[in-house]
Amino acid sequence: MSEVIDQGATVEEGQNLRVAFSTADKVNFSSAQNGVSILRKITLINGTDAPLENLAIFIESSPSVIKPKTWTIDRLGPGEERNLSDLATPLNDTLLSGLNEAEFGQLTLKVSANDTELFREERRIEMLARDEWGGIGDMAHLLAAYVSPNDSVVAAILKEAGRLLERGGQSGAIDGYQSKDPGRAWMLAGAIWSATTALGLTYAYPPASFETCGQKVRSPARIKSEGLATCLDSALLLAACFEAAGLNPAVLFSEGHAWTGVWLTERDFGQVTEPDVMTVRKAIDAREFVTMETTLLTKRPTIGFEQAVSAGRDLTAERNEHTFLLAVDIRRARVARIRPLASHNTETSQDAEQIEAAPPALPKPLAFDFLPGDLVDEEPKTPQDRISRWQRKLLDLSLRNRLLNFRDTKQTLPFICPDVSSLEDQLADGKKFKALALKDEDPVGQRDLLNKEEPNLLEEVARDAFAKGQVAVPLTGKDTNNRLLALFRKAKSDMQEGGTNTLYLAAGFLRWKKTETDTRSYRAPLLLIPVKISRRSAQSDFIIEHHEDDVRLNATLLEFLKRDFDLHIPELEGELPRDDSGYDLPLIFEIMRRKVRDVAGFEVVEELAMSTFSFAKFLMWKDLVDRTDSLRNSALVQHLVDNPTEPFLAEGAAVLPSAADVDRRVAPRDLFTPLPADSSQLSAVLTA
Repeated sequence: MSEVIDQGATVEEGQNLRVAFSTADKVNFSSAQNGVSILRKITLINGTDAPLENLAIFIESSPSVIKPKTWTIDRLGPGEERNLSDLATPLNDTLLSGLNEAEFGQLTLKVSANDTELFREERRIEMLARDEWGGIGDMAHLLAAYVSPNDSVVAAILKEAGRLLERGGQSGAIDGYQSKDPGRAWMLAGAIWSATTALGLTYAYPPASFETCGQKVRSPARIKSEGLATCLDSALLLAACFEAAGLNPAVLFSEGHAWTGVWLTERDFGQVTEPDVMTVRKAIDAREFVTMETTLLTKRPTIGFEQAVSAGRDLTAERNEHTFLLAVDIRRARVARIRPLASHNTETSQDAEQIEAAPPALPKPLAFDFLPGDLVDEEPKTPQDRISRWQRKLLDLSLRNRLLNFRDTKQTLPFICPDVSSLEDQLADGKKFKALALKDEDPVGQRDLLNKEEPNLLEEVARDAFAKGQVAVPLTGKDTNNRLLALFRKAKSDMQEGGTNTLYLAAGFLRWKKTETDTRSYRAPLLLIPVKISRRSAQSDFIIEHHEDDVRLNATLLEFLKRDFDLHIPELEGELPRDDSGYDLPLIFEIMRRKVRDVAGFEVVEELAMSTFSFAKFLMWKDLVDRTDSLRNSALVQHLVDNPTEPFLAEGAAVLPSAADVDRRVAPRDLFTPLPADSSQLSAVLTA
């Protein structure tokens, strides 16, 4: 994206208009297809002591990659700054679709008042070829447009993958995650790899700095017909095959290189681009995600899937992480409406109808002890190590835990609340609230409240709604109701299955970073206010009210801060501060602010959201930590801690009585149960 540029234009002596605008550096056919605007921001600043009236802002391009557009401002007061709204500039898809080589065009922005030109700037813009991707700097999210799961070559590869599976005694179905078995996803991915090796590709060197500057991308049909593929070509081809098979792929980038990954469980990174190599590595270590070096598709003799996965894993190892750039999650891109590049070629390639893998390219049989999901856990050697392992398995301090890394999903509902403390007090007093969808509000006519930079107006609407028993939601009414319904069903299911309430308002968040220089921040909720939602009928609005459980502090966050940052907050580990109506939220937030004041990248923000949270494992962990010394009071637990490899019963000790001997060894009158026909279970109970 271009830097924001300020330019001045003299109107007359003592008068000056400054204009700042930013634009995309590059556009292409995928930009047009996915509704990307060429304009980012246009700001006008009246640097004079007099008003400027009847301003007209006009933009056009040559060639006409966008339609000319004009904005009008009746009056710009002295010193006033105005950001233009409605910057949508639909691109000329016909023009961009016909480009087979990149061209440079020109944008012209003019500002005039009463037919007198006050400002003019011309800016060059690069129009890429139809099959050219612009790199991760400007078009990372558009990479998914070049993943073509519906290409006929992809279909042929999947057909051959099914044959390979059948030859290996497996089901030939291309069934994605339907089996819920990561081992099946592994086998499917391996068969696709082996079928792809049959294309007999030759490696083609990519252009220099392609990962940031972009390159022309070969379609699957062109890859097969030419027999050539760069690392990006092969990565996109394999990603298309995985997506067509119902698996969730990702394309990863390091400096000068691209390769492919695929999820073995039905998961994703939660966002289109994942820049954190540690997050990628954790998913790999958990055997949920595997990556493969796709340039090995061009090697002779053919390389097996396991070797490709080993080479792909090495690319994200700690010794190579300084070169890692980001991963593009194709599934998240599809959720964001990034569609595959449209093709107007309706002819089916005859070459793509049959792909037969040579015998050396068949996937090796994979033993189940090698399959992802079977984690290898080193056996602890000492009693303390065994207890520590139990504690570690109960406490989830990873970024997958919503209590440490809270993200906006369909299982959460964000709120805009002018007074979080007052909301908690009113809920504690029994007041009920409804949700107000701000995107359905239109207080001044033809205006999307959330897309305009009017913070005072937004705050006034939220405050007015709060006074009327409503909490503002920055979503549409349909999206708000869908999320409320999902939370209602999830909380009800959790209550029926576990007997506890899991629905909470997350009040206040700690924004934190792993390191001071980390470019990415995370959000962890501070306080969790128990609530319940209900409605009178399927057509009624949902009601949010207080649940009888106590307000919780995020104890998982406190333990995380202790372990990873040596940050102790004893003031919040006991009884939480209270006020006349409930808990003293301002004081709790202030305590947290004081504690993190000197920690770089940490900040307390008074935001509000609703979601479900589970504390069952944390409570077990806390009980295990607090009562470690009591473990040995149980003979069985003492044996598991001190001598787990030895038999629990010493040689010669009484063993389980046989079912036939139960009534001989124990008088029936001493049993408080009828003697069953098969008393094997009763004999085990008596022994215990």
